[in-house]
Amino acid sequence: GKEVLYQDAVEILVTKGYYEAVREHKLEPVDNPKVDFDGEIEEGKPFVFQAEVEVLPEVELGAYKEVKAEKEQPVVTDEEVEAELKAVQQRHAELVASDKQILEKGDFAVIDFEGYLNQKAFPGGAAQGYTIEVGAGRFIPGFEDGLIGMAPEEERELNLTFPEDYHQKELAGQEVVFKVKLHEIKTKELPDLDDEFAKSLGEYETIDDFKEAQRLRLQEYKEKEAQRKFEDEVIKKVVEESKVQLSDTLVDRELEHLIHHLEHDLEARGLKFEEYLQQTGQTLEKMRAELRPQAEQRVKTDLVLSAITKAEGITVSEDELKERVQYLLQFYPPAAKEEVLKGKNLDFIGRVQSSLEREKTVKLIVDLAAGKSAGAPAATADEKEEEVKAE
Repeated sequence: GKEVLYQDAVEILVTKGYYEAVREHKLEPVDNPKVDFDGEIEEGKPFVFQAEVEVLPEVELGAYKEVKAEKEQPVVTDEEVEAELKAVQQRHAELVASDKQILEKGDFAVIDFEGYLNQKAFPGGAAQGYTIEVGAGRFIPGFEDGLIGMAPEEERELNLTFPEDYHQKELAGQEVVFKVKLHEIKTKELPDLDDEFAKSLGEYETIDDFKEAQRLRLQEYKEKEAQRKFEDEVIKKVVEESKVQLSDTLVDRELEHLIHHLEHDLEARGLKFEEYLQQTGQTLEKMRAELRPQAEQRVKTDLVLSAITKAEGITVSEDELKERVQYLLQFYPPAAKEEVLKGKNLDFIGRVQSSLEREKTVKLIVDLAAGKSAGAPAATADEKEEEVKAE
């Protein structure tokens, strides 16, 4: 009937008219519009509708070109280099059998163990020929200390209590008994920090060459950290000096984004979001309340940086966009890559363009704060890697 045709016509006309109005008035909607009609929809009569939509809030920029900040000048100390050498030495240590007859803290014990709850073995509480570092604190409290003083082939029972916040709810706070047998005592044998050790690590001829390489690596790391902190401080000051009325819609959307990323990170570690809430004693409402200030700050930062991008007329050339897209696509599966190359994933292109514009904007205000003349930025390998993670 005609009603069906009217409905189709309305959808076509509303979509066309709404987006024409958005373009004409240069609006930046942040949500779907609320649409109302004037009068009845009849054949041969004018069709009139009103669309109400929330738009991006206006930003009153502060004197962002005059912001100044102090950048740390990092120095690598001899103590830090020595600590790095010892860490490498520890990573290349070997466990060797010991003729010790008494197990001490710091030793490695090869043990069999089985845990009992209410005189019944519980799942996941047993292992054979397991090597444990005594005193490393990787088992529940009391387990490792209970092994101290044991002799090879000795058997011992440990009466312990699982922590109240233990991740397995059926064991949390429960009193258990572990039956343990010590098979062997091992100790860690460290390599000598000499030229031979340096050669075994690859491209070094002497231990001094290796030390210098570690010093340079630490210096590079510290300088990158100093630059990151400097950029964060500049952005923070620029945002603080700007005024913007935050939108609940944008903040709520960013809040969902933060929670989604947390869920994703937890899944990568094999933990469900609901389990995490239980273990931390939180509710979703409480988490939202705790994350809201962070979401508000992120939204305000995005709005201020976008306003600077427009004020400065910052744009991205086709070549710059093409180069970054090609770089990022090497990390994507073939199907997703093909979708982008065929122009079926315009959202991806839009995100890359926005990311490049933001890089240029940040570089502009950071260079101004550092007293440099602003120029087009070239993203570092680290920045590109971070962008891959974000995508």
